[in-house]
Amino acid sequence: MNRLLADSYKVCDDSTTIDPASHLSCDMTVSSPAGWKKLCFKTRAMFEEICRTKSYKPYKFLVKTDDDAIMDPLVESFISSEYEGGNVYFGTTYGPNTSYDPQNNTWFGGWFYGVNTEVVDKICECGLPQCISKMGEDQWFGYTLGQCNIEKRDLVVPEDFVHHKEYSTKRLNIKFTAIR
Repeated sequence: MNRLLADSYKVCDDSTTIDPASHLSCDMTVSSPAGWKKLCFKTRAMFEEICRTKSYKPYKFLVKTDDDAIMDPLVESFISSEYEGGNVYFGTTYGPNTSYDPQNNTWFGGWFYGVNTEVVDKICECGLPQCISKMGEDQWFGYTLGQCNIEKRDLVVPEDFVHHKEYSTKRLNIKFTAIR
């Protein structure tokens, strides 16, 4: 098992079905007020609980991934080698927010992004802004960092470290699908 999973605190929503005996069991389960189709509300509910319980405190980084994403174990060494202290926001597929964010904050794609826990402290102190209609959870997170005026360094993680929905090599092609 890769160390990033072994040393992580897993927050799940109430629709997650994982065998509690597996190493992937959830450390915290949060009720999602708006259901699976409103990821912004779900992510905000998770952050409310994380801020309330301070469960992130023993860790160096808070990383959000989708359940259909896999990380190369080298992503941890990449982030650690590039981390120079201070506030850092990292992920893949970097872009500016859209017209519903008047500050035009930047954000990373929702299947993988994270921050160091000092940034989480600042988010919790600042308070969580409400979700804006049509705003994705990843865009909401970038918007939250902007609303809280958090000075940070953006670190783009190479996309070959994180695979979303599929993983391919010369001899292997895996596609992830939801089982409903």
